[in-house]
Amino acid sequence: MMVNESESGWIYWLFYLALVVSLGWLLVGAIQLAVVKKDYYQTLSRDNRIVQADIPASRGKILDRKGRIIGQSVYQYFRVENGNKIYSSSGEFSGYKFEGKDLAFDLKRQYPYGESMGAVSGYVGKTSETDLKLGKCHQKLDNLDWVGRMGVEDWFDCQLRGKDGRRLVEVDAKGNYVREMGRAEPESGVDLNLTVDAFWQEKIYKIMAGKKGVAIISRPDSGQIIALVTSPSFDPNVFSTDPDKEAVEKYLADNQNLPLLNRTMAAKYHPGSTFKIVMATAGLESGVIDKNSLIEDTGIIKIGDYSYSNWLWTKSGATDGMVDIVKAIRRSNDIFFYRLGEKLGVDRIKVWADKYGFGQKTGIELGGEVAGLVPDDAWKRETKGERWFLGNTYHLSIGQGDLEVTPLQINQMTNVIANRGVKCPLTLVLNNQTKCVSLGIDQGNINIITQGMTEACRTGGTAWPLFNFKTKIACKTGTAEIGDGSKDTHAWLTAFAPADDPEISITVMMERGGEGSDVAAPIVGDILKEWFNEPETVVPRNEIKK
Repeated sequence: MMVNESESGWIYWLFYLALVVSLGWLLVGAIQLAVVKKDYYQTLSRDNRIVQADIPASRGKILDRKGRIIGQSVYQYFRVENGNKIYSSSGEFSGYKFEGKDLAFDLKRQYPYGESMGAVSGYVGKTSETDLKLGKCHQKLDNLDWVGRMGVEDWFDCQLRGKDGRRLVEVDAKGNYVREMGRAEPESGVDLNLTVDAFWQEKIYKIMAGKKGVAIISRPDSGQIIALVTSPSFDPNVFSTDPDKEAVEKYLADNQNLPLLNRTMAAKYHPGSTFKIVMATAGLESGVIDKNSLIEDTGIIKIGDYSYSNWLWTKSGATDGMVDIVKAIRRSNDIFFYRLGEKLGVDRIKVWADKYGFGQKTGIELGGEVAGLVPDDAWKRETKGERWFLGNTYHLSIGQGDLEVTPLQINQMTNVIANRGVKCPLTLVLNNQTKCVSLGIDQGNINIITQGMTEACRTGGTAWPLFNFKTKIACKTGTAEIGDGSKDTHAWLTAFAPADDPEISITVMMERGGEGSDVAAPIVGDILKEWFNEPETVVPRNEIKK
């Protein structure tokens, strides 16, 4: 078909017009982009960018010896609607969740056993100025980081602390989530398995009923701590993550009960007659006495203007007659140990006190432990400007005077006898490879001391609340004068059982509680009843002592 000249001219001009219009529209658009909306599109281009965000790492769990959770990190997820957080779920961290621009989480640290485990677990808190300045675990910290405070949270902070992840997200000019460009997943901290049994920790804390005191259970053959109870204590949950300011201030202001003080190892006390175990060892090992050595209980010893009496004489004017070492331990006879101390002298007493671990930290994995004090002539001259007197030796011989110990040290001493003269470092870490050492105590002397401690828990001994047990118990009571002008005394009882094949050692100290036999012994009895499954055994209270 042939196209005439007039038709081709018309098509040409139509095509030309369409081209002109198209070029016009392009020109208008270009002008609009370059001039009219220049600032808008430059801002859009600039703000549609990639941002980096941290993915906080979960701290390792703190577990008891049977896998119960003592401390854990819980992530509570939320989205923001009209400025409010709408929580969707909470639970253990199992991968960072993100859906849209506004889903995020609060990281919380939870302590299911509350007050009963507070001094052991510790808590986590926000970084302080010192933390920011010095860093921790070879890391530089920022003000959003959490660090361990007190307890194992602090001691093992570097182990529990994980490694934060990173996340790249594209957002538009309005901050709307566009897409995730990539991520490096966080690495959770290492779990910490403790020797503590949460069941016993909680049970004993309830037995203590908020009274000021300490209860410790350990295994003599390994040094593992089963329970480390200080009462009253604090709830770590109120300090951690979202602090309860009112509760925190109440704890801090309680100068009467000092709930933040871990009395097991951060407080010092006179040990009273529990220290006679050290005296018996020193006397027997030095050869100053043997099993057959006798000392007469005269009821009272007078040195110049000073009098030193036996507790039985003070109470009733009676005496124990002729006393050997077994009877001295059984009856906790002060006259025997005064005379033994006189024969030994302070230097030989101190040698054995040092061997047992007094005057030095046990090394338990908790901050704030104190060493205590075993005084001697050199210390007294340097500290008080006076020489050592015989009266000082008498006081030291029955666990009084300037002698200061921690309940944990008394428990360690008890373990040495239970473990046939071998001292194992006390530990809170399960599967910790501790190195036990022999103190070189003659096994015959161990038998003598154990016999005395066993008889102390039987009729005729001092620990009358423990007389009814089927399980054979070895124990030593203690009633320690405080020396502050009051008549208050600390009540002690330390024991191991079964006496012939020990499973556990128990040390109880009730601060200003009264007599060890009246106050500490019944608490030990309550524990032993359940431990050795003796529900029918009666643990008497407030009876007239034998």
